[in-house]
Amino acid sequence: MTEDFIHYLWQFQQFDATALQTETGDSVQVISPGKAHQDAGPDFQQARIRISTLEWVGTVEIHTRSSDWFRHTHETDAAYENVILHVVWIHDAPVYRTDGTEVPTLCLQNRTDPAWLDRYQILVHSQEALACSSQFLTAFELHKRSMLDRTLIQRLSAKAEKVRQLWEQSQNNWEETTWQILARSLGSPLNAEPLEWLARTVPLRLLHKHRNQPFQVEALLFGCSGLIPATPQDAYTLQLQREAYFLLKKYELQPLPTQVWKFLRLRPASFPTVRIAQLVPLVTQPLSLFSFFINQEDVTTIMKTVQVSPSEYWQQHYTFHKPTEHGVTQLGQETAQRILINAVVPLLVAYGHHKDEARYTDRAIERLEQLPAEQHAITKTWKSYGLKCQNAADSQGALEWMQTYCQPRKCLSCSVGLGLLKR
Repeated sequence: MTEDFIHYLWQFQQFDATALQTETGDSVQVISPGKAHQDAGPDFQQARIRISTLEWVGTVEIHTRSSDWFRHTHETDAAYENVILHVVWIHDAPVYRTDGTEVPTLCLQNRTDPAWLDRYQILVHSQEALACSSQFLTAFELHKRSMLDRTLIQRLSAKAEKVRQLWEQSQNNWEETTWQILARSLGSPLNAEPLEWLARTVPLRLLHKHRNQPFQVEALLFGCSGLIPATPQDAYTLQLQREAYFLLKKYELQPLPTQVWKFLRLRPASFPTVRIAQLVPLVTQPLSLFSFFINQEDVTTIMKTVQVSPSEYWQQHYTFHKPTEHGVTQLGQETAQRILINAVVPLLVAYGHHKDEARYTDRAIERLEQLPAEQHAITKTWKSYGLKCQNAADSQGALEWMQTYCQPRKCLSCSVGLGLLKR
């Protein structure tokens, strides 16, 4: 038995409420179960319950066993002093307030339909990627659509919060924030963190000082990346090393540890060396990337603007010293879409939250709807169970749905899971 299930039983009052009694024999009438509370403190707020002849207003706490009260050290937490009812599956110990009065306890173990419990156990103990895999096709389409919409908003809000944090760290500078999330989006997933770190190390304002000299921008970024070989073997690398040494000393910059960069299990076109080279033409363009991303409504125009070509050397190399016949002449379509999904869209949502204007979130969702669905392991898993993503808005929602609800088996917080359980 899990607290989630008891939480669900209480929230939706899915138990036999005939002649309810506390463990001490007092009659119980639930006028309102209260509002579910996700933060620290009791599980339900503003509950209204009549116990014996008195009507109480306060909080309700949920536990598997009543002794969990002590295991969670609630007896020392003042936030639990106004708990008016302790709802448990098994009552194995009385619980008292600091004034010595006993907290009324309601036990649900013998008031729950065994069929409900069996259906729940089947869900949470399923070994499939999708707990409800055998029933998913029969779920209501409205519930599926509801979850995709809900999880999309959750994912966008979480990404926007990351952007907000970067904005605060950059002293409320939207241009610097744009630069950092742009760099991060190019490194997804293995090199996202180090590329963001590099962008924080070399601020955009410094790069803009050298905007008209792209080679110096290259030297700054590669120098701070720590990836320039100690012993250059070609003219480009030697010149880059010398320029980087001068600029890092001039601006008192320290290179990142080389071990933060990941090359294994990556296609050569996604190597961090290639991504850093592609950042150079992105940040040396004569435009404000922040204003452009916020105000440009045409997805095709955004895609064309970010599909830049690196310098000649990096069109013929994936790493230093080793030329290749199949170099990277232009930032690819898939990568440009990833920039839109992981940089432009979160920036729009974060700016909309900052300005308290919903139109920016609406615009972000519209952009996602204009992009094709992402193709990765999770969208393929959903497709195998009958859920096909029509666009990037769907694939982002599906990703959040799987990671936040399906993988941790939070079926009772899922519209589809609840719908199947109630059948």
